[in-house]
Amino acid sequence: MGMNATMTTAIRTAGPVAAAIVFAGTLSSCVAGGGSGAQTAASTPSPGISSIPEPGLTATPDPRAAAEEARLPMPADDIPAWAREAVPAAGSPGHRNSSSGWMSEHSARQLVSTDETLEPGSYQLQLACRGEGTITATVTTIDGATAGDGATCSNATIAFDAVIPVAGLVTTLRHEGEPTIYALSVTRVD
Repeated sequence: MGMNATMTTAIRTAGPVAAAIVFAGTLSSCVAGGGSGAQTAASTPSPGISSIPEPGLTATPDPRAAAEEARLPMPADDIPAWAREAVPAAGSPGHRNSSSGWMSEHSARQLVSTDETLEPGSYQLQLACRGEGTITATVTTIDGATAGDGATCSNATIAFDAVIPVAGLVTTLRHEGEPTIYALSVTRVD
C-alpha cells in the first residue's frame, strides 16, 4: 500500500522468538507486490505483526512511487537479505524485533510503530540507511514520554539507546530527500 503520510504498525509477538523483521515495524509497514510502486516502508514483517494505516489515509498506491522505487540503491526485493546483514537479526543475543523496507516522498514519509511486547528496561536500536535520503528515528514510551535521544541516519549505520519504564515502545521513522532503504533492529541490553 502506498502511503502519503503516516502508517502505524502494531506488533503483537510472542517474545524474542517472533522476530524476523519489523520494528517502525517494530518496525514494519505496508507491503505490496514487487515492482508495482506500491511497496512502502517495510517489506518483510515478522510473524504476528499487523499494519494499520492512520485514519483518513488511502490505500491507493501513488503512481510516482514506482519511479522512486527505481531509484533505490538496490532492488526492493533484495532489501530483506541486506537487512539481515546490516543490523542484528533474529537469533542475535538480546534481539527482540527488526524491520526493513524503503521510504520515499510518495511511498512513506513517516512510519510509526508500536511494540507493546517489549518489557520495561534498556534497549539498543540499530538503524542502517542506504541511499541519498535521510531517515530520522525517534523513540517514546506508550504514553508519549521520550524514551531516548533517537538518531538521524544518512547512508550509514548508527546505534542509539532507549529506556522504557513501562512495557511498550513507539518508534517513528521520518524520511526526507531521495528514496532510501532502511533496516532497524531492537536488542535488549540489560
